[in-house]
Formats: sequence, C-alpha cells, structure tokens
Amino acid sequence: MPDKTPFLSVIFPAYNEGENIYANILRVCETLQDYDFEIIVVDDGSVDQTYAEAKRAEDEGYPVRALAQEENRGKGAALFYGFEHAAGEYIAFLDADLEISPAYLLDLLCLMEERSADVVAGVKDMSENQFPWARRMMSTLYRRSVSFLFGLKISDTQTGIKLFKREVLEAVAPRLHVSRFAFDIELLLAASRFGYKIEEYPVKIQYRRKGNLGRMNTRNIFGAFWDTIRIYSRASFWTWLEPSRSMRVWMLLFAIGIFLFGVGVGKLLTPVILHGAVKKVFHVIALQFLPTQFRDWLLLIGGFLLLLLSAIQLNKKFLEAFVRRDRGDDLAGIFRNKKSS
Repeated sequence: MPDKTPFLSVIFPAYNEGENIYANILRVCETLQDYDFEIIVVDDGSVDQTYAEAKRAEDEGYPVRALAQEENRGKGAALFYGFEHAAGEYIAFLDADLEISPAYLLDLLCLMEERSADVVAGVKDMSENQFPWARRMMSTLYRRSVSFLFGLKISDTQTGIKLFKREVLEAVAPRLHVSRFAFDIELLLAASRFGYKIEEYPVKIQYRRKGNLGRMNTRNIFGAFWDTIRIYSRASFWTWLEPSRSMRVWMLLFAIGIFLFGVGVGKLLTPVILHGAVKKVFHVIALQFLPTQFRDWLLLIGGFLLLLLSAIQLNKKFLEAFVRRDRGDDLAGIFRNKKSS
C-alpha cells in the first residue's frame, strides 16, 4: 500500500435491505478501521426500514452518510447519486447485501497500487457450483455478448464491487446516461475509451438468493438486453465520435452503393453463358445447385448477417484506434505525422 493512506469513499446502493444494512455497515467499518474512509448509503426508494437503519448508524457516530431517493431509479442512478456526495480520492462501489466480502476492498486497493491501475473491477467465477445452472448459463451468454459487442478487455462487467480513482469517474460521468440494468458496461467502456487502465480481480460470492435466476426476472432480463443495445448505440461510431451530418450521409451513400453494385453484378452475370471449369466453379459460388427460392433467402439472410458482423467488428476496431496510439495496426496511420520509411 502507498505510504499515505488513501481517503476512500464506499458507495452502498441499497434497496429493501432494512434487515441487514446496519450490520453490514458495521462490518465494512471494521474491515476499513485502519483507513480514512466514509460510507455513502443510498436508499434507492426502499419500502422498508433501509434508510432508518442507515441513519441510525450515522447518528451513532460511524463514518456514514445516509441518502435517500424518493423512488426506485435503479442501481446505476443510486451509485452516481452517491458519487455526487462522495469526497474520497478513491471511490468504491459495493453491493449492500455483502454477498461479496468487504475484505476484497483491501485487495483491490493493493492491486491498484501494484499495477498502477485507474480502475479495478471484481470478477466472479460463475463455474462455482453454488450458482444455479440457469444463472450460470445466462451470465456466460451475457458475458460473451458484451465481449463481442464492445471488445472490453475484462471478463465480467456486472460484479458488484469496483474501485476507481476519483478522476476516472469525474472524466466519464458526462458521457454516461446511467442505465438502470447495464450501467456497468457504459461506465467501464467510457473509462476504456478514455485510455484509463482497467484491471480485474477474482472474487468469491456468497450466493444466498432463491430460485434459478435469483433476483433476475423477465423484466430484468429484457431490461438488461434493452439497456445493452442502447449503450451500444451510444458507444458506436455514429454517436461517440459525433461525425458531421454530411459525413453520415456519405457513409450511407457508400453502403447503398455497395448494395447496388452487388445487385448489378449479380444481374449482369446471371445471363452469361459459362463453359468448362469456370461454369462448375460459378455453379458452386452462386449456389445454383440449390432451389431458387431457398437460394435467394439464403443469400439475403447470409448477406445481412455478414453485413451486421462486419459492421460490429469495424466499429470496435475503428474506435479502439482512438484509445491508445499503440493499439495495433488496424488504423495506424491516424496518428502518423510523417511518412513511414
């Protein structure tokens, strides 16, 4: 650890945690007793005694500030509401149910110092048997989808413990829309785009939720999916780099031109009479051995999927080129100020 003890703000988003919040606050205080710290409890519109119990800890002299939102706005909004009131040089996000031990905060602080990291995110191991199979499957599918769409160099974005240098949150906050279900993705993506160094640290979770999906239900699953799509839209080239209207028009015209050129080439080649080996090759390439209607639909769907896949990959590679100047050769010429030898 550094010679000077860092001042740490732990933001505790809480929703209907009245039975446990007081004991959990005391547990965090005990863990961090050797540090200069504060706990910001944000009651996210609970209908139980969550705020009253957090206020009790504050009134008893513990380094706690109890805040309340009148209505449930979601975890992301609660965390950033807490950040507005936090004074720490380091800011930690920690789920108030303490399924993740607060002792990991010390590990994250150590790793941040050792690796000179700007962000350290806890990542859980979903292969552990304590997680129901449905939860493991959904988590794995979501992780892979996030990795494919955004190219983040972190294996898990959704674990409820993260540590930030204050400057990171101050820099990325104006970029965020604080989505209800998938705000972690937008937060880490913005930090990555700004060139901050992100490290991950494995954590164990004491899974105590009931059912195969825990707190997840149809509404939450759909909400997470919808938020992820919206984040992808906001993080895409079109929005993130703010290209001018004329540039967008030219890009669309370019795509339309590719489509029209492809249709034209297809129509031109259709009546051409081929012979010998060329005819056999074209018979395979043009899928002429398939029934016409099936072939047309196959080409249409295949072309659309190819277009979608290439657009996603190009979007990632293009934006990665602006993060660091040494990020590969995909667009190496962007930052080159003289001709290469």
